[in-house]
Amino acid sequence: MKISIITPNYNYEKYIAKTIESVVTQSFNNIEHIIVDDGSTDNSVSIIKEYQNLYPEIIKLIQQENRGQTSALNVCLKNVTGDIIGWLNSDDLYCKNTFQIIINNFNQNKNIDAIIGNINIIDSEGRFLKKNRYLKFDYNSGVFNGFGKVVASNAIFWRKNLSDEIDMFDESFQFAMDSEYWSRLLYNRTVKHINFEMANFRWHPKAKTILRRKYNSQENLQANKENKIIFSNSYKLISLSKFFPGYLYILPFLYYKSKRHILKLINFHYFDKR
Repeated sequence: MKISIITPNYNYEKYIAKTIESVVTQSFNNIEHIIVDDGSTDNSVSIIKEYQNLYPEIIKLIQQENRGQTSALNVCLKNVTGDIIGWLNSDDLYCKNTFQIIINNFNQNKNIDAIIGNINIIDSEGRFLKKNRYLKFDYNSGVFNGFGKVVASNAIFWRKNLSDEIDMFDESFQFAMDSEYWSRLLYNRTVKHINFEMANFRWHPKAKTILRRKYNSQENLQANKENKIIFSNSYKLISLSKFFPGYLYILPFLYYKSKRHILKLINFHYFDKR
């Protein structure tokens, strides 16, 4: 079984070397790392090429004019040749032995479609801040809480055939392309959660996750618009939509919001401090 890691990159010369190293130094080595550079104007491409020369059988660099992260992700997907896919942004890092644990779990259960795990939060210099632990995946919780809150994009691995069965990332999405993709990819799928920190998410001012949190900023307004579209489309897929049409969706909304917080409290997730 082969793992394909997809990485879109744009002007992250500060981080891309560490990102690549976290892939190529994994204990499981039947891998490929597909990096699509989206028209970087810094030294990113030179750094990637240095590693490509060191690991020519692993690293595949594709360059394109700047068309955005979502476009770069689609180019990555089109070039995947592995059986299992993982997505690592060019400022994040995988934890040690993540690939071997993923492969072991897929091999032990052929019915698993995707595996999700936990993440660490690190600062711009790579210093540990805290853990983010996730709950057992439940599609309805994704609908009402937001798929980005129940699945971390750098801590999910899925079988390639899932991507083959659905459309690509929606390139009209600038910020919530991950949530939109999970809403289609994971519908009616068997998803396993393992209580293991798979990756380190880097918390820094330029990260999209940070930008879209700034209240009433252009990024925040666009992200909210995208999330409303995702909710509308995914809500139609679940049986609850037949019983709670229109504005009555607020009832299951409150239930799943409360349920998530209660489960996180019971499992001591809110006590994972620095």
